[in-house]
Amino acid sequence: MAEDKFEQAVITKLMAEGWEYREDLSGKTAKMLYDNWRQILNENNERRLDGIPLSDAEFESVKLELNKNKTPYDAQLMMAGAGGVGTIPLIRDDGTKLELAIFYGDEVAGGRSRYEIVNQVTFDELPFTLSKKRRIDIMLLINGLPVAHIEEKDESLQNQWNAFEQFQKYDGDGMFTGLFSFVQVMFVISQHSAHYFARPKNSSAYNKDFVFGWRDDNGQDVTDAMEFIHQVMGIPALHRLVTVNMIPDAANDNLMVMRSYQIQATRAILDRMRQMDMNNFIEKEGGYVWHTTGSGKTVTSFKVAQLLASMPKVRHVLFIVDRVDLVNQTYENFKSFAYKTFEDRIKVVDGHKLKRELNRNQRISNIYLITIQGLDRAVKDNLVSDERFVILMDEAHRSASGDSVTRIKTAFPKTTWFGFTGTPNFYSDEVNEVKTTKNISTYDIFGERLHQYTIKDAIGDGNVLGFDVTYYTPEIEANNSDLTDDELEKAVYSSFPYRQAVVQDIINNWHKNHSGPIEMGIRQPNQFHGIFAVSGKQAVVAYYNLFKKMAPELRVAISYSRDEDNGQGTSDLQLALKQAMVDYSKFYGTINFVETKDPERNYLNDITKRIAHKKPYNKKLTPEQEINVPQRLDLIIVSDQLLTGFDSKYVNTIYMDKLLKEGMLIQAMSRTNRTIDRNAKPHGKVRFFRKGDVMENNVQNALVIYTKGGNDTLGDAKKTPDDTEKIDLFSKNLLAPKLGSQIMDLNPKIKRLKEIAGDDFSQIPKSETEQAQFVTLAAEVNQQVQRLVQQDYTFGSAVSVVDESGNETGDKIGLDIRDEAEFSALQARLYDTNALLPDGTHIDLTEIQIAIDLYNHEIIDYDKLVELLNNFMDENSQANRKAIEDHIIPLDEDDRLEVLDVVDRIEDGVYHQHFDTNSLQVERKRVRSDRQELKIRRWSANHGYNGNEIISAYYLYLPGVSLNDNPKLKTKMEELEASLDLGFFELADFEESLLALFKSMK
Repeated sequence: MAEDKFEQAVITKLMAEGWEYREDLSGKTAKMLYDNWRQILNENNERRLDGIPLSDAEFESVKLELNKNKTPYDAQLMMAGAGGVGTIPLIRDDGTKLELAIFYGDEVAGGRSRYEIVNQVTFDELPFTLSKKRRIDIMLLINGLPVAHIEEKDESLQNQWNAFEQFQKYDGDGMFTGLFSFVQVMFVISQHSAHYFARPKNSSAYNKDFVFGWRDDNGQDVTDAMEFIHQVMGIPALHRLVTVNMIPDAANDNLMVMRSYQIQATRAILDRMRQMDMNNFIEKEGGYVWHTTGSGKTVTSFKVAQLLASMPKVRHVLFIVDRVDLVNQTYENFKSFAYKTFEDRIKVVDGHKLKRELNRNQRISNIYLITIQGLDRAVKDNLVSDERFVILMDEAHRSASGDSVTRIKTAFPKTTWFGFTGTPNFYSDEVNEVKTTKNISTYDIFGERLHQYTIKDAIGDGNVLGFDVTYYTPEIEANNSDLTDDELEKAVYSSFPYRQAVVQDIINNWHKNHSGPIEMGIRQPNQFHGIFAVSGKQAVVAYYNLFKKMAPELRVAISYSRDEDNGQGTSDLQLALKQAMVDYSKFYGTINFVETKDPERNYLNDITKRIAHKKPYNKKLTPEQEINVPQRLDLIIVSDQLLTGFDSKYVNTIYMDKLLKEGMLIQAMSRTNRTIDRNAKPHGKVRFFRKGDVMENNVQNALVIYTKGGNDTLGDAKKTPDDTEKIDLFSKNLLAPKLGSQIMDLNPKIKRLKEIAGDDFSQIPKSETEQAQFVTLAAEVNQQVQRLVQQDYTFGSAVSVVDESGNETGDKIGLDIRDEAEFSALQARLYDTNALLPDGTHIDLTEIQIAIDLYNHEIIDYDKLVELLNNFMDENSQANRKAIEDHIIPLDEDDRLEVLDVVDRIEDGVYHQHFDTNSLQVERKRVRSDRQELKIRRWSANHGYNGNEIISAYYLYLPGVSLNDNPKLKTKMEELEASLDLGFFELADFEESLLALFKSMK
């Protein structure tokens, strides 16, 4: 069996959970799994094959079909097939055409489904590497298809991330092709830690933000490996995970796996339906799911709708939202998540179309998307039905109110209702100090709470971000005014000076709020978008005109719908929106939306795709391309639109010039808290311009409501409070920690780094122990400083010291890094030192390395460097030399040494003529070539190779191009390997070490 004790324990547990260990296939090559699959194909398709097994030629043609699976998304579609059976086409040797069954999605833990374990399988024919040593830990096979890949690591977090990077390397080598394209989900397991993620579409798409842990039905983290295996990887759980719980995302050619809380909520709704079916009972109030905004309710609701529509007793599913634009947005998402065979069963309808659809004699169940207003109008127009429907209501806290729900329930007496909401309506819970303004709860409409996943849970899991909130309260002074306080306040907030001040503040802080992380002293501008929520359509137009006048360089759009309250000047407002559409169309070169059949819908659809970076606006453009073919949109001004139901991880700030509270406030704030690079976006930023003191109280109250929860019923108020429910908004990361507390935590770490690397971070730590300590601590400090800067901290400034309760003490504190240049020097030493660590102990610093390369070629003040070198040439003094050394501290070690070589040659009298930027570049290139040749010759001598041959190979090396795509280098490598007479395993070592050498050189 398995040699490693932990691996053996994992296999033993899997066997106890229903898997069969195939010792005869373990420790062998990947080819054996093809042979095993061929045997299973023959057995499961015996009748289709008329008892004649596949010939060699036929099996080769089947294998060729597998090459069509370019991504796990393609493989999922092939596995799903039609009617629950995945198939693959075959033309037999005699010309007969048929479909071979390869997977039975509807036969979980029964029928023809086989569940097998293999381990220590060797991949010796990977297409993108010459290595023969790729050996995986464990694969799980269903009907011979390797659907899950497991890697085990020890308890250290770094080693677990190494496993993640190992999967990525396997992908880059071309492991997940052919039969292994069916790997749907990947697991990283240690004794007290377990995570899973959907296999990304390619090796460059691996993202640690989409690696999930597991929570049990009580919301507790499952960290014990054996319990994780029981809950997630047993039979039937794993079979369901790679079928029911996988979501194909056609919009991104991607595959998503549902998280534990999504799976549990789906199961809770289905169990509730089965319970009612078993009791032959139909209850209108099925229940509701409380999943915080940003936790993926769209995915969950789609999966629920799809599964309910497949239930025999369910006639149709009606998915209800409260705005037309959300109907269309939901339709696009649902269509993207659906298999091809299900797409036509998802339909957008209005009241009249729904009546026609329900009167048709249809054999299959459909999912109808409609607004609550449209359904209510149809009911008022005498739409009634005695059939068994299920209504799923999105944003249930808002949609289900008033008399419309009562009318619809009466018209559809056999319909069961389920609600989805991120912010349920609660009654106040005075005992636990949860105060709401509601006189009806979500429970009253939908029934019991079936599952919950609060904002506190989501932030703890890293699925959404906490909030960095700033409050402003303008001073209002009345000069001999007869206005009341309320009238005065209203006049001020709609006045030109106030709005002008708001716009000016947004402009002044735009770079701070919307730039990316610091990369060697430079923040990349306009990496994120903003939403500006204002009070009413008139304000939208007024602010739009101000931005056009005050900040023409910013790309600003507006949107409001007919559903919003029009107020006065309706025709003028519609004219203003049309003009904004024309402005937008001209700038971006789109169609003229005003002339389309549904201008508002088409216009808003284009805007949302643009700020969500969805096709066709998902390309990364250079600044020059942005000028020629603009893609980026900076800010969208809205009144009510996009404050609920819209998701984009590229929106990082919402500006608010309106008053909101409770659920609507959390909904609006949550437009900003989708996760992306944590250095660039550690929190969602919220900026309140109106009544900051009021909004601070509203924010804290809303966060308490939607972490603790209020009462579903009035009777709940009698419950005894649980002290464990009381939360601290800062300690639980709901609100960003104060700058002062972060700096107090950072400065001792920075002090230690300076002890190791010098006060200006110019020195590489000498001992291996200090190097390891420096890299670990510097990587942590880099992340924390990035997040400080994203919270608007400015280097060299002092902020208020706060006590443990977050209250200001009156003292000030500043970060012990004086400016961006000193911080970039820290980043450079981090990269240099990390490169010196032994293999296997490096930290992933890809982003910093890319930034340093960018710094070398573009960012460094080259004119200044030329001036300093020429000064040294004129006056060979220690002061002039030090000026050069100080200027190049932020460069990485290789580039610093390269410039210092030029300085040494000046000192030796080699150069007599002043440099300009071009001649310095030429000289640096020559110095670099000399240094590279010396490095190669030293490496060759240390390994006993011919230096001239290795140098000739280096001249053929192309950075970032695989060996397979570089035939000249591949041929040269084969010649070298033949001349060296290397053994089987030595060949792989030679190739890897040589390519690593080439990669390390600039």
